[in-house]
Amino acid sequence: MLIIFGLRVLLGTIGTGVFHCPQCGGDREYRLRRGRNWFTLFFIPVIPLNRTGGEIVECGTCHGRWTPGVLTVPTAAHLATVPATLVRLAVAQALRSGDVTHGPARDRAVAAVHRAGDPAYDGTVLDADMARPFDQVRAEMARGAGVLAPQVREDVLRAAAEVALADGPLTVSEEETLGAVGADLDLTRVQVTGVLALARQDGGR
Repeated sequence: MLIIFGLRVLLGTIGTGVFHCPQCGGDREYRLRRGRNWFTLFFIPVIPLNRTGGEIVECGTCHGRWTPGVLTVPTAAHLATVPATLVRLAVAQALRSGDVTHGPARDRAVAAVHRAGDPAYDGTVLDADMARPFDQVRAEMARGAGVLAPQVREDVLRAAAEVALADGPLTVSEEETLGAVGADLDLTRVQVTGVLALARQDGGR
């Protein structure tokens, strides 16, 4: 009897998700895959052997394959949530540098997040945002700012400035906080100064 045996590389799925496919040009489902050598008998894989090569990302639509680095590109769905997330963080920073109990300021903070695209935001979530560690908030803002246009980032700072102005002229603490927010949004000092000047000119309205 003739026995046919050999080796064959098979790809196994170790993860799934949604990514921005470079070939399709949009958000698609993907499989994260890794190869393994198999001992085959009569062309049938029977014994798994060592892993081979690295991981690859395979698009579920076009079946194109890329290195896992492609997963660092933001999806369209993620990009759509970034402005609201940054406004949340910015207005919370501004509010907790002033009077956190001031009703009109809190209402303005919640309204700003609603306008940015998060209608479920409320005072309870605002309090939770204000309780987050400064370093954690600043790191998240810096990550999000990298995918937004300058005008959008200025709008985020403007929303925070309007919240800070709701209880009166900016205090030293509020000015410092807004300056830090502007820096985290990757805005220059000139841009920050200009945004604050416009907010003051409008009286925080």
